[in-house]
Amino acid sequence: MAGGLQIKSLLSPDVTNTFDNGKVEGVEFEDGTFWVTTLEPGYKFSRDNAPDLETENCPWPHRLYMLSGQLTVEMEDGTRETLRQGDVALLPPGHDAWVEGDEEVVFFEEEQPIPDE
Repeated sequence: MAGGLQIKSLLSPDVTNTFDNGKVEGVEFEDGTFWVTTLEPGYKFSRDNAPDLETENCPWPHRLYMLSGQLTVEMEDGTRETLRQGDVALLPPGHDAWVEGDEEVVFFEEEQPIPDE
């Protein structure tokens, strides 16, 4: 961990990105960024994000903790699981995801910086 004690609040994020049916808010530190993602009912990655990214499935890995709602994740090989409040998940690249039901999904994740090669 670089430097000393650092404290920020996700109530005043450094970064906010909005998209159809959702938003991502983050606080940035030298060692990485902490994100809270909020997805509205009806959200689906392959419809709401993939076209802008020119991909079919999410190209990024995620290490997340579910705060609320239900999020179904489907891998390229057809493996499908529904995440719920309290679940911790490791999602490799190559997945689609969508909100189940009428409750928004909120999850937390930490993005690690990519080491210099």
